[in-house]
Amino acid sequence: MKKQSEIIGGELEVLRAEITTLNELEEPSDEDIERAETLLEEWTTRKTAYDKAVKREEQVAEVLRASLQPTQVEPTAPRRGPEIMRQVDPFDNNDELHRSLIGRANFSPEDVISRASAAVEQAPRHVNDRAKERLTELLELDNVHAPLIARHMLLTGSPEYHEEFRDYVKSRGYRVGEAMRAALSLSDANGGYLVPFTLDPTIILTNAGIAGPLRSISTIKTIATDTWNGVTSAGVTAAWTGEGVETADATPTFGQPVITPKKADAWVFGSYEVLADSGFAAELGRLLADAKVRLEEAAFATANTGATIPRGVVAAVQAVTASIVTAAATNAFAVGDVYNTSDALRARDASQASWIANKKIYSLIRRFDTSGGGSFWTNLGMGVPNQLLGQNQYECSTMTGVVSTGANILLAGNFAEYYIVDRVGMSVLYDPIIRSTGNNRPTGQAGWYAFWRVGADVVDASAFRLLQLNQVAAATALG
Repeated sequence: MKKQSEIIGGELEVLRAEITTLNELEEPSDEDIERAETLLEEWTTRKTAYDKAVKREEQVAEVLRASLQPTQVEPTAPRRGPEIMRQVDPFDNNDELHRSLIGRANFSPEDVISRASAAVEQAPRHVNDRAKERLTELLELDNVHAPLIARHMLLTGSPEYHEEFRDYVKSRGYRVGEAMRAALSLSDANGGYLVPFTLDPTIILTNAGIAGPLRSISTIKTIATDTWNGVTSAGVTAAWTGEGVETADATPTFGQPVITPKKADAWVFGSYEVLADSGFAAELGRLLADAKVRLEEAAFATANTGATIPRGVVAAVQAVTASIVTAAATNAFAVGDVYNTSDALRARDASQASWIANKKIYSLIRRFDTSGGGSFWTNLGMGVPNQLLGQNQYECSTMTGVVSTGANILLAGNFAEYYIVDRVGMSVLYDPIIRSTGNNRPTGQAGWYAFWRVGADVVDASAFRLLQLNQVAAATALG
């Protein structure tokens, strides 16, 4: 059995992590400041309880040492009673769990994670095995986010919460039950009703149908705080040293990339008849996932850095001159440019590299050689091959398919160095009356406004090489 001091100590570590995160914010909001004050008060309370627990355990240990002297204890045969297995409901005491960061004294981080793991196993049938594997991965994160994600899952996954969410959808937003109110504590500024975790595309990436090329090949981080803070290093450089010669300083330098999730939103609407007659609550996750992937994939590919948009991989690599490969000839795109782009990758990245480009660029590469020579890629009747120069290729429709001055048409690299950071939790708000733009009259439709947060950036631009076309006289469509 875990000691009380260990349980409270785990709570203190989680509190310490969130206090540190809030303290490092350059421009904290009023809500951040209020949250930090609340956490400091809870730290003081739990620290006092921790000190008392440690003192009590020391006293108990002293008593046991005194009573277990060999001359004072007679051996007795162990007594065993019948073993009883109990089926524990992971959603018990949710009303207590939502009142604090990870609960009161009865809840440790390990306990919350264990309960969430049981909730995953009991998830509805529409949560398939791949989705459950994804949820388990989130719970096994070795950082501060795991217990926070587990808490989110417990408060939005109970049968009562599912039922109230379905009622909320059917009643068009007018009913808010106790379970729904409890989960509101997880939403920033209580701005919306959280989608149950079994429908939430910010958590169940595989189940919700998000299979865009960049999400499938990049590194995905799921967090429960406002920012993701990482550490990068170029590594240690070794050297040959002669006898009696002072060794060189090989201490590595470290970088600290920070990725802040940006808010995105989607609008889903339909007629009153559709909302009343269909299983809209069950379909909401799929509809939102479709809107989510279309919005995000465009940003992940080419969006430039900004205050409201995640940074796209092409824009991030383009900003580093050493990662750009310029086409060899003016007004031309030739097979040699493809080889030069691949050859420019670092040795450590080449074996893990992938290509992304518009389908029109791949079509042009297929036309480099139609006679079966060394540059021949495939026959006209075949689909686009899975690999280019031994490296996997993926179609990215948001990249340009037009040859023009300075166009970035082909990207190769180790996409494990492109991080997509999901802030756990998607919220929805209901608008019961949609009005026409002309006469401002009701249209007999209602809609749902969903919002979530996601960020992205390259943590090592040297792992990529971007082919940039030389001075081309006029734009030419690749048909």
